[in-house]
Order: sequence, then C-alpha cells, then structure tokens
Amino acid sequence: ASFARADFRRPPAFSVCQFPAKCPLAAMKWFFFYDSNFRPLRDHLVGSARDTFDIKEDFIEDLGVLKFRAGGGIPTYLYKAQKIKDALEECEEGEPFLFTDVDVQFLARALEIVEISSRGFDVVLQREFADIGVNIGFVFVRNTAASRAFWKHVHAEIVRTQALDQRVVNNALYSGFAEQELGLTWTRFPPEIWASSMSYDGPPPENAAVHHANFTLERAPSADPSLKLQQMAMVAAYVAGSDRESLLSFVEAARTNQSMLDYRDRHFGARRPGPEWCTLPEGHPARPGGYSEKRAKAKAAAEVAACRAE
Repeated sequence: ASFARADFRRPPAFSVCQFPAKCPLAAMKWFFFYDSNFRPLRDHLVGSARDTFDIKEDFIEDLGVLKFRAGGGIPTYLYKAQKIKDALEECEEGEPFLFTDVDVQFLARALEIVEISSRGFDVVLQREFADIGVNIGFVFVRNTAASRAFWKHVHAEIVRTQALDQRVVNNALYSGFAEQELGLTWTRFPPEIWASSMSYDGPPPENAAVHHANFTLERAPSADPSLKLQQMAMVAAYVAGSDRESLLSFVEAARTNQSMLDYRDRHFGARRPGPEWCTLPEGHPARPGGYSEKRAKAKAAAEVAACRAE
C-alpha cells in the first residue's frame, strides 16, 4: 500500500444506468444507500454516471443521522459496514463490486480507472489526502475471504468502540493488521478519483473522473444536502472549464480552514489516537498514535497551575 440490518425497499427506477460502455467491468454491481433527506444526492449521483452499472440501492425512510456528526454518526457507520458485508454475500466468489456514498458524482467514465487500479487487490479505496489516508465513500471490493474478514472486523470494531468508521478502517489498514492478520491486499485510487478533502493538496486533476463532496467549508446539518450539491456544481464547472475561479477560491480557503487542519492533525497527524501505524516510515508524525485529548488538556492544566504556583 502507498502511504442489525434495517428494513429497506429498492426503488424500481434506474435499476441499471443506460449508457454504453467498453470497459470489461461494465456490468459491475454498484451498491449505495440513502434516506429521504439524501434523495436529491442520489438522483444527481445516478444521473451523472457515464458507465453501465448494475445498481443495487437501498432506500431507508430515515437513517436517524445525528445532526452535525461526520457522515451522520453511528447509525450511518453501522449501516454502511453492514451493507458492505451484505454486498459480499450477494456477489459470487472473486466477483468485484463498487460501493459509494451518495455525495459523489461522476465527471467522466470511471470504470477503466477502477479496473486498472484494482488488479491484484482485494480492496481499493479513495484517498483522503494526497499523501495519506483512505476514504470509504468510494470503494472497490473483491469478494474474497480476506475482504469478508476485513469488513466483518470493521463492523465489529464500530460496534465495540462506537468510533468513526473511517478511523476504524484507516487503523486496520495502516497498522498492518489487515494485511498481516487477515491477508488483505489493498491500495488507494489515483487522484482522478477525487475527494474535496484533497483540496488540502490542491485542485482536482484536469482528467478527474469522480468527485466526492466529503468536505465543505461551512458546517451544515447532516441531513441537509444543499451545500454538497452546490459544491458538485462548482467542481463540474471547473472540470468542464466553464468556471475555474470558484473552485480555485474554494481550494485556497480549504487549505487554511481550521476544521480541515484539525481533522488532518487528529486523524492523520501528531494528534492521532489509536494503534501505531507500522506501515508508515519511522519519523512520520502519524505513525506513533496513542494521542489523548484528555491527557493533553490535563497536562496543559497542570503546567499552568505549576506556573502560577511559582
């Protein structure tokens, strides 16, 4: 590598995206889920597809997302992990499939990128930042024993720790656990599968094929998709060449945004809790892990008290 099933129903419309495709993976199964709040995102996602997919979508009336929690909180984390486990059961041994969030849009054909990137791997995940991190909003999975063991572990860890699903996945991969204990082979997609968190490193490449609106400058309720839809229009205009300045301004703001800086440091930097990430080189700020906000605050308070006592 580089650096409780809910009741649902499947809408009858858009069971397959009707676009011709030359890619060998044209009939790949594509799984995602959404609730009433995210129907506008779902419709935009499906409408943006340039390739042919066998769509397997779950509609849940209300996911019970937690306001202002990343990704909607524990209800969404658990449903997503279970959904991927269910998708593995639905596929034949060795069969590949795609799992995405609905705050994603296709900007060009993407299946050829998926096919080339996934050769020889059980799992391929989107980059969180250019240099480090994975994001599980756009994931290729091959149905293998290692993949099944990995997603079973992820689900169990979310239940056990009540932690952010992304943190659980990154810990399992970068610590070396997934490869050493489960035999999982994994890698990250190239930057053409772009997430807005990658704005930290600059704008998307000219040939971007996918955009995941996983970061917004403004904080919005988890159930409100309006900011993400606005961002999607902005990124699409940038890639089309009709308006480049809007996205470039967004990127400049994102690179100095305090929420972005805190997120990177807490999840992929010196303030990262959790196990050591042994796959990173010695001296990398994210390698040690084990950081505790509570201990850091207690230490700071003790130092302040000591200074006052002198």
